[in-house]
Amino acid sequence: MDYSAVLNNLLPSMGVNTSYATGNTSTSDNTYHVKAVESVLTLVGLRGLAPFYGFIGGWLGIEPSYLLTAIGVLWALNKLLRQLYALINSTVSEYFMSSIHILNNDDIYMYLMEWLATQPRMVNTRSLFAETGSRRGWEDEDPLTVGRDRSGRYLNFSNQEARAPPQYSPAMGLHSFWWKGQYFRLQRKRQSIFNDGMSSAQFFRDQEDITISCFWRNPEPIKQLLAHAKERYYKDHQARTVVKRPTTWNSRRYPGRTGWHQVANRPVRDIKTVVLDEKQKLQVLADIDEYLHPETPRWYSNRGIPLRRGYLFHGPPGTGKTSLSFALAGIFGLDIHVISLLEPSLTEEDLSILFASLPRRCIVLLEDIDTAGLRRPSPSPSQSNTATNTEDTKSPKPNGIPKTTAPENWDVRDLAKALKKEGDDNKSGISLSGLLNAIDGVASHEGRVLIMTTNTPETLDEALIRPGRVDLQVAFTNATQEQAEQLFVRMYEGDKALSPPSPPPSPSSEKPVLEVNGAENGALSLNGAPVEMLDNDLDISVSELPAIAKAFGAKIPPGEFSPAQIQGYLLKRKKQPRKALEEADSWVYGLVRQKKMRTKIMQVQ
Repeated sequence: MDYSAVLNNLLPSMGVNTSYATGNTSTSDNTYHVKAVESVLTLVGLRGLAPFYGFIGGWLGIEPSYLLTAIGVLWALNKLLRQLYALINSTVSEYFMSSIHILNNDDIYMYLMEWLATQPRMVNTRSLFAETGSRRGWEDEDPLTVGRDRSGRYLNFSNQEARAPPQYSPAMGLHSFWWKGQYFRLQRKRQSIFNDGMSSAQFFRDQEDITISCFWRNPEPIKQLLAHAKERYYKDHQARTVVKRPTTWNSRRYPGRTGWHQVANRPVRDIKTVVLDEKQKLQVLADIDEYLHPETPRWYSNRGIPLRRGYLFHGPPGTGKTSLSFALAGIFGLDIHVISLLEPSLTEEDLSILFASLPRRCIVLLEDIDTAGLRRPSPSPSQSNTATNTEDTKSPKPNGIPKTTAPENWDVRDLAKALKKEGDDNKSGISLSGLLNAIDGVASHEGRVLIMTTNTPETLDEALIRPGRVDLQVAFTNATQEQAEQLFVRMYEGDKALSPPSPPPSPSSEKPVLEVNGAENGALSLNGAPVEMLDNDLDISVSELPAIAKAFGAKIPPGEFSPAQIQGYLLKRKKQPRKALEEADSWVYGLVRQKKMRTKIMQVQ
């Protein structure tokens, strides 16, 4: 091929230069071609590659045009193969593979990601997410990873954090793995979606989509994989209670169960650890068991009764109202959904959405319902002011000065009260009618167990605790002497392996029966159940515990202290039951004196 003619037609000046070089020198055709290529590279702005072509053509004796042709062929072939692969891949995916999509706002997403984190093939892939490993408060720790401070007397956990390995999960993109001889393909995608909520607010939200695919048109292998991941999750989390709370304000606008997120995963609480009269325990358990029975919905429906059940736990602080709620959730295997009516961002619309997104069977816990200040609308301001002025002009103040509501006669205290009242009136939140509509309105959720706790039931509105909304009230009181004795035994009994919660004692046992079975072995039993003891860490023997527990219970005034107060006292002496008995008198005297003085400063602990 005559490159000189081609170049002369394209660029005459370049052709002259190359012709001159050809006519006056004795270079070979390869050198001529190299110079031609160098001129072209200079023209297109790739002058830096000219020495490279000169080296190939002049020193190595290789035709540069051939090299360029080979590179062009490879580039075109790569494009062709990529398009062919995309065509084959799309055809196979559409006609010969099955897929299941999972969104990150569903519980299955959590099951799958936790299972994938345990698969060696996935945690060794070339594209991973790394997260700081966290350990729950109830999980066992390796004592060898916990060090000591410089003095050697106190624990130091910096070593443990340094040795904790990160947690890995597949990153965004395409991954593949094998399970039970079946090939699976996993693709993670994240995208921002413009969300037009039910309110006037409009915003973007991030949504992650996981697509699992397998060969053949039947998605049954994927279903088996998801069922296996869910089974493994619950197998590792058996005998645990999941606690959920409402998510952020933006997330509550989404449909489905995205309004709730998990905040705790705690071991179940044994019903025997709740200090409450046994008859009341059995009454609550029997009532909830009957309500949750599979035949109950049909019975309610045939009689036109809404399938709802409400409970009110009332009593002094620290008597076990929340503890009983957790124990009930563990016995019946239900999740707890906690709602705080004092949350500033919670509106009545949010409350309705949260109740609508509850699962079929769960426990809804409204703690300290009295602190929400739910009251019926007060009379009109004109009527209130008229009644107040009339009453104030007739009734004198304790110091003899007549009351007045005239603003010009206000002092600093009256101004502060007025500002506080105005702030309370303007405060946005949940009203009594909004809560009642969410609990038993036309569109309210059915099948859940509603538990409300309060310290002062007298302050609650009658409409909130009427039958149909609160079906059973459970009164909690301060500890009796028998319950104090029971708390003492439970504090110093031996550790048991984690097991499902046991049912409460039989109805015939009105009081906890503590006895020693057999003088030869000193085996201790509580309500007929054997109690394992740790006599190697305590300052007493196993056989001495019943007598010391009874003596401790006799020193506690009945109905004076809450179980939480007694438990706090024993926790400070959890390895010294004899010391707890010896110091009980001074502790009781100090606590009684503190109550009489109405001070919060503890004299004895």
